[in-house]
Amino acid sequence: MKRIAICMLLGAFLMATMPPATSQEESAPIVSLMIDVYTPSSPNYDQVRSAEVNLHEMYSEIKKRGGTATIFLTEDVTSSRIRLILAQYTVLSNFEFAVSGKHSDDQLSTMSLSDQEALIARSIRVANAARVCGLSSVEVLGFMPPGFDQNQDTYVAIDNLGIQYDAGFQAGIIYEPGHETDVWPYRVEGHNFSAVPISTASVGGELVPLYDRAMNDSGISSSEWQNILAAKLDESAANSEPMVVLISTSISGKGEYLTALKGFLNYAVSKDTIFVNARDLVEISTTGNLTLPEGRLYECPACGQDEGKGITITPEEPEPMTSINGTIDEDLTEATEETAA
Repeated sequence: MKRIAICMLLGAFLMATMPPATSQEESAPIVSLMIDVYTPSSPNYDQVRSAEVNLHEMYSEIKKRGGTATIFLTEDVTSSRIRLILAQYTVLSNFEFAVSGKHSDDQLSTMSLSDQEALIARSIRVANAARVCGLSSVEVLGFMPPGFDQNQDTYVAIDNLGIQYDAGFQAGIIYEPGHETDVWPYRVEGHNFSAVPISTASVGGELVPLYDRAMNDSGISSSEWQNILAAKLDESAANSEPMVVLISTSISGKGEYLTALKGFLNYAVSKDTIFVNARDLVEISTTGNLTLPEGRLYECPACGQDEGKGITITPEEPEPMTSINGTIDEDLTEATEETAA
């Protein structure tokens, strides 16, 4: 991390009355990438394999540029063979794991509080098991509702489960009362977690989230998407604001959108961008400290290489989880996991 840039940006952040910095060092951008590992409900082998390949493409491109990200996982994903590659990531990088629902298309707002809490608890349980015994650990602190669909019962459920942040918000589009213009994480009133807004941009006169799936569904080409990202990076840096981007394995993990992601990453690196995961972004917004805790970053000795080769990993089985009311979650059906030759 470039300490001069970090110190100067910290000064600008703590002294909000000062005008925005103008030099490159003073306006080093902060980018938080979020990866949605998308699969259809109850995915088959080919669908899981596709998500796995796309995830690793995205991971590799971010990692080789010295970046990090938060990977949002459904139970469908972490109960599949993908858990093997996730376990590798816990050893080779400082990528963060967070959870979503059971399926990528869950509608949490249609469920009762007890059903939501049980579903999210199971997702946490399996995600925490995507580690290598004796070499790495996983502590799930973050949550994003599938499709940004949640309600007050969701808030209570994640409070009960000790979740520290909820990324189911979009700056100026989905927000808590009084926080329409907030772009930094903020504490949700009456609860124990922070809201992390996905950044937004004006496209054709309409405010839209920086979410590749939404852009693709709106007919935005990959080149247009790359230009939107670059422009938002410059804008965020000029305003000393973070840029939070949600990218999906089904969109940015392949083809032209993957090319656009590479182009944006190259541009971000050229601007001395500071990459942080969502957990650290919340910490920065809470403490005002841009220097991450000592030991948080893991320097990979094999950066830029094919990190998956020559590594044999047996991830731990999920341990039974006790919910807030003392009842034991039912046993997970063990997934059949395959190890690549």
